[in-house]
Amino acid sequence: MSRPRPLSSARRVLRRVVRRRGPAPRTPGRPGGPVVTDGPGRGPARTPVPAAPPARPDHAPAVEARLGSRGPTLSERVVTSVRQLLGEARVGEAVATGYALLADPVGRPLGHLVLGIARRSVSDAEIAWQDLSQVGQAELAALAAEDWFVPAFEFDPQVAGDMLRRVLDEQRHREWTGTQLLLVARAAFAAQDGEAVRAVVASVTAGETPHVAASRRHELLDLLEWLPGGRYRAATPTLESTVRIGLMNYRAPGPGSRNVGDWIQTLASTGHLVRHANLSYVADDPELLRLVQDLAAGVRSERVLHDTPRATVQVVEVHRDGMALQDLPQPTWVPTFGWFLHPVTGQDHLFPFADAVRPIFISFHVNKPDMLTPAAIDYLRRYGPVGCRDWQTVALLQAVDVPAFFSGCMTTTVDTVVPPGPAEDRTEVAHIDVPGGSDDAVVEQSITGLRSLSFAQNLELARQWVDDYARRYHTVRTSRLHSNLPSRSVGCTVEFTPKNRSDVRFGGLIDIDDEAFEAIRRGILDKLAAMMGLVLAGAHEDEVYARWQEVCAADVEVARTTLGAMHLDLAEPVPVPGWPGAAQHVVVVDLGPGEAAHLPGLLRALADRLPPASCILVSGDETLQAGPLPEVGVPVTLVNRTTAELAELGEHGARLRDSTMRREVLLALAVQSAPDARRVVVLPAAVLLPDDLSALFDVDLGGMPVAAPADPRRGRRQLAGLIRSLSSRQGDDAAGALELVAAASRDADVLRVPFDPVVLVADPAALRAAGLERVVPLMLRYGATFREALNIVLGGRWTVLSTRWATAAHLQTPSADAEVVTYRVGARPWSDLVTARQEAWHAQQPTVR
Repeated sequence: MSRPRPLSSARRVLRRVVRRRGPAPRTPGRPGGPVVTDGPGRGPARTPVPAAPPARPDHAPAVEARLGSRGPTLSERVVTSVRQLLGEARVGEAVATGYALLADPVGRPLGHLVLGIARRSVSDAEIAWQDLSQVGQAELAALAAEDWFVPAFEFDPQVAGDMLRRVLDEQRHREWTGTQLLLVARAAFAAQDGEAVRAVVASVTAGETPHVAASRRHELLDLLEWLPGGRYRAATPTLESTVRIGLMNYRAPGPGSRNVGDWIQTLASTGHLVRHANLSYVADDPELLRLVQDLAAGVRSERVLHDTPRATVQVVEVHRDGMALQDLPQPTWVPTFGWFLHPVTGQDHLFPFADAVRPIFISFHVNKPDMLTPAAIDYLRRYGPVGCRDWQTVALLQAVDVPAFFSGCMTTTVDTVVPPGPAEDRTEVAHIDVPGGSDDAVVEQSITGLRSLSFAQNLELARQWVDDYARRYHTVRTSRLHSNLPSRSVGCTVEFTPKNRSDVRFGGLIDIDDEAFEAIRRGILDKLAAMMGLVLAGAHEDEVYARWQEVCAADVEVARTTLGAMHLDLAEPVPVPGWPGAAQHVVVVDLGPGEAAHLPGLLRALADRLPPASCILVSGDETLQAGPLPEVGVPVTLVNRTTAELAELGEHGARLRDSTMRREVLLALAVQSAPDARRVVVLPAAVLLPDDLSALFDVDLGGMPVAAPADPRRGRRQLAGLIRSLSSRQGDDAAGALELVAAASRDADVLRVPFDPVVLVADPAALRAAGLERVVPLMLRYGATFREALNIVLGGRWTVLSTRWATAAHLQTPSADAEVVTYRVGARPWSDLVTARQEAWHAQQPTVR
């Protein structure tokens, strides 16, 4: 076949990433600050943040000693110190610094800034904004940089834009890094404040910011092109043609792709177009046009489809993560495959696509369930069924009533345009992102330089990449999915050794034999042949999508049956004693490490506040060392390895070696052991109580088994994410990981926010009816925490507990009406660090001073 000379830029990139005797590739880090995710949470509040109560006087000297003496640069030193603490995962100390500053009227704005920075690292952005919105000084907002402006543009874009202009005018951004400038500009972009984006970029091009690397400067300039009037928003010319077909590129207002595997997917998808004979092509990019024509000339003979009517195809460049912003010809048909969807600017997903797009969903992977907004779900239903790259995506989409089936990966078909070479010429072994031997090629598939190449250059690089698989290598050892499947497609023997076999991307693609691989390849070839044939023949979209439903109907039914047959692998329920007896009100105290010394004071405080007919269960490993408990006038039972012998749990005993796991199992057993009570309330041992707990026992559960605070911690937005997180921890048990996702997603409200049982009000009878006995087996079989197991069992059936009854001091400054404040994570009220309502906690337990 004829082939143009390889594009020089692509060839240089390829030479740089293939080397001999090279070290194992390093996983690149992500830009931005640390993400700290320890500790329990509580639901987002809507109440204003009040002035903080005075801190204990004896804490002030300690705070001053840490921060240094007051001076003109104190704010800078404080923010630097707090960022260092967060980088070391010392969230409690960072938050304590903020609380200490709140006690001083002069330091209060800085205190709010510190708390906002700390809470943005662990909490929902809306909670962080409650503190950050109290900061009105440009010098302080500038110190926080992206920590102030990213949530500001999300929740109050007008204030954010005005503040940014002040900061730029006063030259307070000069010390910002390129990453900070880029994050602020992207946040402004997400808020559709193009003027702010241009102002940030202008400050960089004017030389006002000396700490901007060339790569960040390039990304900032590229962001301008996504604004109205930029080249990515310019209308794609409608050329004289019969039909328009989109080919996927990967530029975006957010981080663009640097993974060769993405363009290998596009290369494979192009094969489903060019295998049709009798086509001619037009495009507004001559380089791309030449490459498509060359690919058409090189299709392996047995894949050519000769019965397609003559047609002229306009090849249109579309962008996976920016397609919603493109002005495309009407209509543009787009085979839609790959990872969906990267959050643009870190805040939102640009989905659904532009109105001109007619998607054919095949090899589709949902990586971030929060892309599934109501509009997105409606869009997928409209253009479904959705062929999914992995079974985990099938389970997720079927759980939200989107018709879906397993199609496997597009790259299994790349041999359509890159046929295998002669076996005798393939003498080498390649290591793709895994360590290699002294004589083997070691290749990195993730290349930053791809972002500066043209679409045609990246596609040419992908073709050269696969051509090496087809002609040089007889064996490929790789940790990359998109090295595994395309190299196998062109005849390589593949040793697939991913870092985590339970990765949600791998269901149906790992440990498959040749027959299963061929079934995936043949399924994609046949389905897209039918659909592209109709599209190229000029059929109306109603006819195309009706045919798509017919073609996929059997596979959708197979998917339903297959997922329906998957069940959680759970042992028999663990029998537990009925500790509470006849008590109507049961308090379960979750006693954590280091808290036993403060238990006697808590028990006295509880006894004074409980309604009649109450009892207390104290659950935790440390209770054996708690010493004699005081007589408090309320029955108290210790739930520990003496009262609940863990050896009786048999084969799962090995999972209980971890002390945290052991404590959480005991907590679950304690909740499960009160079948006759009217209400069970779970509280941490580090807690500030109201004067009377009766109202907490009377909280309206809304007909649900439990009431609890929504979990506001970063990355905890949906039950689907919780299920996937637990699934991905199954390690080598890839089959068990998939069964967990399928069974836990079925009949669950997978898009609902999970709850955090740090404070829990439960109806024991309703909990038992909902399957409470499965909680402990889930913890033992899959290593789930109590929080994860209870959320999975309830599947979204719970009521939000007001922040009046559940405010976590490290996650949110308590509002004026907050009656229960918890200190499970961060600064404890008995420590030397400052925390919320500290004096009130000491007054609650006077004997613990």
